Amino acid sequence: MNQKNPSSGDSALAQGQRAAEELASALTTAGFTLPSLRGDYPVMDRGRVELGGISASEASRLAAWVRERTENQRGREREPGR
Repeated sequence: MNQKNPSSGDSALAQGQRAAEELASALTTAGFTLPSLRGDYPVMDRGRVELGGISASEASRLAAWVRERTENQRGREREPGR
């Protein structure tokens, strides 16, 4: 199914491909590469991104990076005056 999204005019497949490109770019900026990351065929008329496989060490490194930033963000939100 390749249903159009009225807000963007893109097919769900194109939306998934664009989202995958955006995520890949953001991850590259952060120093990560997911070699199998790609837009995939829609499921239930929604764009889909296939994250694919990465090495266990890279997945652990990515998890630590996300966790660190999440904890930093939560700490900033708890600061007085925010």
